[in-house]
Amino acid sequence: MKTEQHAYRLAPWRKQLKSIINILLVLVLGACIASVYLNYSAQMTDMKLQIQILHDQRNELTRTIADYVTREGILTSYALMEKKATQAGYIKIDFDDEDIYTYLPIPGYIPDIDILSERRVQLPPLPVSPLKPEYTESLQQYIFRKLPTKESEK
Repeated sequence: MKTEQHAYRLAPWRKQLKSIINILLVLVLGACIASVYLNYSAQMTDMKLQIQILHDQRNELTRTIADYVTREGILTSYALMEKKATQAGYIKIDFDDEDIYTYLPIPGYIPDIDILSERRVQLPPLPVSPLKPEYTESLQQYIFRKLPTKESEK
C-alpha cells in the first residue's frame, strides 16, 4: 500500500494569523474612519456653536442700537426740546405778530433778493427721456439708416 502525503497550502497557525491580521486591519480601518468622522463632527459642532454665539451677539447689538435710536428719538422729540428751550429762557413767538420780535440791522449786510428767489425757483431740468436714442430706434429705422440708398450711391 502506498501512502500519500498531503501538504497544507498554509500551516494552520499561519491561516489563523492571517485571519487575525485581516480582522485587525478591518478594525483599524474602521477606527480610522470613525476617528475622522468624529473629528469632523466635533469641528462642525464647534463651528455651529461659534455661529450661534455670533448670532446672539448680533442680536444683542441690534437691540442695543435700537435702544439708542429710541433714546435719541425721545431726547430730540418736540415736547422735550420745547421743554429744554423753555428752561433755557426761550419763548415762543408768533411770526404773524411783529410786536413780539424786532429785526436788528447788521452793518455791511445787503440783502440780495435775486439770489434768494433764484434758489427757490430754480429746479434741476428733468431729462427728456431716460433712454439713450440708440435704444429707442426701431429695427426698421436702423436698417434704413445703415443700408446704402440710391441717392447716396450717386
